Amino acid sequence: MSPMSSPIVALFLAFFLLLSAADAFNITKILGSFSDYSTFNDLLTQTGVASEINDKKSVTVLVVSNSQISGLSSQPKDTIKKMLSIHVVLDYYDKAKVDKVPSKPLTLTTLYQQSGKAQNQQGFLTMTRVGKQVSFGSAAPGSSHDSIFVKQVTTQPYDISVLEISNVINVAITSSPSYAPNASPPRKALAPGPNKSPLASPPKTTRSDIPAADAPSTTTDSDASDNTSAASIASASAILFIFASACFMLTMI
Repeated sequence: MSPMSSPIVALFLAFFLLLSAADAFNITKILGSFSDYSTFNDLLTQTGVASEINDKKSVTVLVVSNSQISGLSSQPKDTIKKMLSIHVVLDYYDKAKVDKVPSKPLTLTTLYQQSGKAQNQQGFLTMTRVGKQVSFGSAAPGSSHDSIFVKQVTTQPYDISVLEISNVINVAITSSPSYAPNASPPRKALAPGPNKSPLASPPKTTRSDIPAADAPSTTTDSDASDNTSAASIASASAILFIFASACFMLTMI
């Protein structure tokens, strides 16, 4: 074996291990073995959420059976993607960890939180034990927590865990057009109360309303002519006075 053989083999092994680590799991292939979640699996692929899941190192996917996801399938693509992203927890939870969940709610970060579009805690879930059941719900204020843990579907410790929940987690995504309420009818103008009159537009000010004292003075052509004549007479008088004074002083010399 040549001296270069050992480094080359080591390099190829390292490259192979790197590729294996980069493709540690494939959610599409994993769910492909379970026909009960075929609709959920198809939606993951169509929206691109499947690729985002495969890029993660440790995730938990909360899947919903075909019979419980029909309502989501009819929504616009952007809304489906947001809702599916909420069903992807950025941490590993298998049945053993779920069974140990206390009654105090645990906050879970979802893939939707990483999108930067989440508002009002919509990118977080809470997992809570209620008696013998564990429920999942949105951390957004006013959200219901009626999605119940059903069973563990499959796991690859500690990379990916697939858990079935009873129904789609309901969360109001206000930024989505599909969740926007219908346009409200135009608001009626409020009638004025007793002894009150509705506001009126300020009256327009005309030139006649402006006090004469504030208006700039104007000069007519006749006034200008009179002023010019007076100025000429004054100038001539001054010249005559200066000439007479000069003659008088010459006579004194």
